[in-house]
Amino acid sequence: MPDKSKTVLLVPGIFDRGYSMHRMRRALNERGFNAHYIHLQYNSGWHGMEYLSYQLQSQIEALIETGHTFALVGFSMGGIVARHYLQARDGMARVHKFITLSSPHYGSLWANFLPYAGGRQLRIGSRFLAALNRDIHNLAPLQPVSLWTPYDVTIVPHTSSRLPLGATYQIPVKLHRWVPLDARVISIVGDELAAALDRPVDGA
Repeated sequence: MPDKSKTVLLVPGIFDRGYSMHRMRRALNERGFNAHYIHLQYNSGWHGMEYLSYQLQSQIEALIETGHTFALVGFSMGGIVARHYLQARDGMARVHKFITLSSPHYGSLWANFLPYAGGRQLRIGSRFLAALNRDIHNLAPLQPVSLWTPYDVTIVPHTSSRLPLGATYQIPVKLHRWVPLDARVISIVGDELAAALDRPVDGA
């Protein structure tokens, strides 16, 4: 079985070059993790989620040593990009923990205002999300975690951010973009990552 590493990859959201993840990266590194944020080109989603998840896969192959698993944390659209990597690019075997922060697992009404490939994929009822969600329970071995805020006006409805499996945390953060910066969110992410290191690899 592969060895668990303390590497954590942070995947930012739409139009986000990773600045929203700096505070979390610093806090996780202070707790002994080796956290990196992933910068994706054309992170407006212009070319679609597949294009972004291919970039994620390429960066993972460059960063992560073969024979070791890592943790994957995605904010907003980054959580959907991460899911495509896990579910469509055979990423499951390389990851031991998956966490999403206010990700539109079932779409968002705001995506209707994004008239390009990625926007269409993030709409409620899209074929892309339907395909991911048909196999959503395949994520169970990663003991996924979803964090969400009831005040989210970017992910509409805000309940779209809740996965139907694993642990779910409702954190009353006032704005969507503040979610990965919130001290409570960062603390939960750190605790969940630490607990995952103590659990045996699935099937071990």
